[in-house]
Amino acid sequence: METVSITLPSSKKIVSVKLDRKSMKTCRLKVYPSQEIVLSMPKTVPTTWAEEFLVDKGTWIESKLDAFRKTVGYAATDEIRDGFSIKFLGEDMLFVVTECEKEKVYSEGKIIHICCQDANDQSKIQRQFENWWRKQAKTLLQERTEHWYPIIEKYGIPMPKVSVRKMKTLWGSCSVNRGIITLNFYLIKAGIPYIDYVVLHELTHFLYPNHSKQFYMFLSNYMPDWKERKQVLDQDIVHGL
Repeated sequence: METVSITLPSSKKIVSVKLDRKSMKTCRLKVYPSQEIVLSMPKTVPTTWAEEFLVDKGTWIESKLDAFRKTVGYAATDEIRDGFSIKFLGEDMLFVVTECEKEKVYSEGKIIHICCQDANDQSKIQRQFENWWRKQAKTLLQERTEHWYPIIEKYGIPMPKVSVRKMKTLWGSCSVNRGIITLNFYLIKAGIPYIDYVVLHELTHFLYPNHSKQFYMFLSNYMPDWKERKQVLDQDIVHGL
């Protein structure tokens, strides 16, 4: 596959872009979470035109690459070992795994301590860690929901129950009839601004069940930059998001 290089406008970093020539009528530019950039285009389009087009799209490409870098580490943790890391509220947290008689998990600064009886028993360590993580998620997500709840409380909406569970394709969902908001187990890997976007989005559904114009107007009124927050989250659809 043909490759061209461009210089990004802000960082001045040189990146490679793959030119994928196809039997198509229009061009399509994609930036992937892996940092790969691909421009699909008709077979007859000159390379010089592609280079000019990519330079013109430089700012957009750079913003996409930056957004993907922000979400590195949000995905599920497959292995927990001494020295490995995980995102927690947008920050990198280091695992320190220690063998000891009393099993416990606790955080200290940017370290998550896991005290276990066997450092090689991954299944047991995962259970220990997930139990601790679920408690953190429940506490944090409950707090953020209570923080934003007054916005809909004045419309006579009862305080929704907050549920936390693992979801593969959604950060959150709600059941208006049952009065429940369900939030993704992995959501607390993101920073508070992104958590708040999901929470407010789901709370707004209690007033506007569909994604109507009124729904987005209400959301924009209380969170004008919700689109930017959503974009950062959507870029890591490997959440398990």
